[in-house]
Amino acid sequence: MPDQTRFAPANLSPVPIEPRPCALPYGLTWRELGEFLPGFVDAEGARAWVSHEIRGLHKGTNSCIVTVGYLGEDGSPLTQTVFCKRSEEPARAEGARYASLSSRGFPTPRLLHSVVRAAGEVVVLEFVPTVGVEPNDIPELVGLIARLNTLEAPPPEVFILPPRVPGEEFSARVKAALTSLATHPAVSVEVDPECWFAAYRRATKAVAALPTALNHGELYLQQVGWSHGRLVMFDLETMGLRPRFHDIATTVGGLATYSGREERDLFSGYLDAMRDLTGVALEEADAWKEALLVRTVDAFQALPWRLDNLGHPDIAKTPRDIAFDLHHDLQTLCLLT
Repeated sequence: MPDQTRFAPANLSPVPIEPRPCALPYGLTWRELGEFLPGFVDAEGARAWVSHEIRGLHKGTNSCIVTVGYLGEDGSPLTQTVFCKRSEEPARAEGARYASLSSRGFPTPRLLHSVVRAAGEVVVLEFVPTVGVEPNDIPELVGLIARLNTLEAPPPEVFILPPRVPGEEFSARVKAALTSLATHPAVSVEVDPECWFAAYRRATKAVAALPTALNHGELYLQQVGWSHGRLVMFDLETMGLRPRFHDIATTVGGLATYSGREERDLFSGYLDAMRDLTGVALEEADAWKEALLVRTVDAFQALPWRLDNLGHPDIAKTPRDIAFDLHHDLQTLCLLT
């Protein structure tokens, strides 16, 4: 079984490091920062330094945590730590997404500044010191997912899905990954690439007809954290309209393992939260089948990436786990013929 302690806040949260002086990142200016820094007068005597190491899969390739020091109106030294991120693709820009969610009362880190330049968008967010949740907090995270999924009429021009690989090219990748999975020595179930790919096609067609809702798209414990005592969601570049159960379907297995609870127990809690938020009660058996369809398609689509990144410390599942879980869901859905 994968070591779930890697997803504990102690292993996900930013780590303070020896201060390293730096220029303001991504072309930001002191004038721009002065718009939100309390008591800021001018850049005289102001300085910045890298203050924390970002942990996680991408290690902050296009993001950083910096602390800025400056003089207040009375000449006293002031500091503030902020998170800065650059998005080079317009479809992955996050500023408008943070603003839209905040306007609806959905909890995210506070957006302090955003600017669009030729090199892309730069956002500055409040610093989130604790990333991830403890196992006992999983029900609260499940409720947060339900809260996102029940937001009404999200503006489509804000929540644009990132472009995808063309269909036939992506299908070829899935086929190749299935062939690789079938021959992996650690896999303990029979993987018939042709049969499984046909099941993928059928599941994809069924998922295309499902109701949609706003979903994060790449949600797990690295994309939530605690700020001022509230659980917030961030890394919004993949957020958009997807099958309504996408986030809960793709996370419930890992959340169950992490918390020591049953998948169906967590899913029932999710449906209860949906009912409390909307007044509509969904039939659990039908909703679970819908969630399994979504999870199955996502598992197929993630297979090329997962196999390409085997051995990475942040990839919890092994080929044996991937094949076993996918086989289980395919059998449950009666998709193997």
